[in-house]
Amino acid sequence: MNFNLILQQLLNGISLGGVYALMAVGFGLIFNVLKFSNFSHGGVVTISAYFGYFMSQYVFPNFVITFILTAIFGGFLGVLIEKLIFRPIRLKGAPLTLFLVNSITAAMLVQQFFAVMWGDNYYPYPEFIKETAIHMGEFTISKIYLLMLSISAFVLLVLGYIIKKTKIGIALRAASSDIRTPSLMGINIDFVISMAFFFAGVLGGVTGYLLGMAFTVDPFIGSMIIKGIVAAIIGGMGSLGGGVIAGLILGVAESLLIAELGASLTPIVVYASIILLLLIRPEGISGKTYIVKA
Repeated sequence: MNFNLILQQLLNGISLGGVYALMAVGFGLIFNVLKFSNFSHGGVVTISAYFGYFMSQYVFPNFVITFILTAIFGGFLGVLIEKLIFRPIRLKGAPLTLFLVNSITAAMLVQQFFAVMWGDNYYPYPEFIKETAIHMGEFTISKIYLLMLSISAFVLLVLGYIIKKTKIGIALRAASSDIRTPSLMGINIDFVISMAFFFAGVLGGVTGYLLGMAFTVDPFIGSMIIKGIVAAIIGGMGSLGGGVIAGLILGVAESLLIAELGASLTPIVVYASIILLLLIRPEGISGKTYIVKA
């Protein structure tokens, strides 16, 4: 593999890894607060990808407007899922296993619905960028991948600021340590949980839009959340920063391996390496040990 190809694959991998990081953080936000694995996040990604497509194709053929609307839509969709699927069983004090079951069921429901309605069709987003690549001699940079990288970095920086510097961020961090104690201090824990799902939903909306723009929209686009979950586990469950780092590493590793080994062999190598890594360091990159209850 020549030097230019390595640089190109590194850039592509970092760009794709940024999207994996968005998924990992969206997954990790809910785990931090409620301590369960929220597979319904993949449903938010799928619905948002379709929403972004139809908005950009038929309503507002403008990237900025449709991107912002999709991100907001994803946020409110996350809140709706929390209120309809998770809050009733939480208020009943049901075991966390039911959260996991409901999240998986919701993800499968979304996938099957879109498969039945539009399963035979693939929907490409409008070409917002006319020249798709920048050519610098033998070095080619995808403008779409550059845009994905820039957006992912910006969204993660904004979320980091919110979590560290705002009142709702402080409340989220308090709830992640102990979900019951904040209510004794006058914090509305239902609102805090809704905000966690809203922020996770915004990340899901952004992810769905970026994946739809980079590839095409189909009922199984939300299954890419598996990459985000893997990144969250590698980074260390409960560590948002670890999830970001792991997402970038996963994206770079995939791009380099695809260029060298091909697309069919790469997943085998990647997943085998992840198993080996977690056998050696089960706490992940963050170095923190968390007990996953569901």
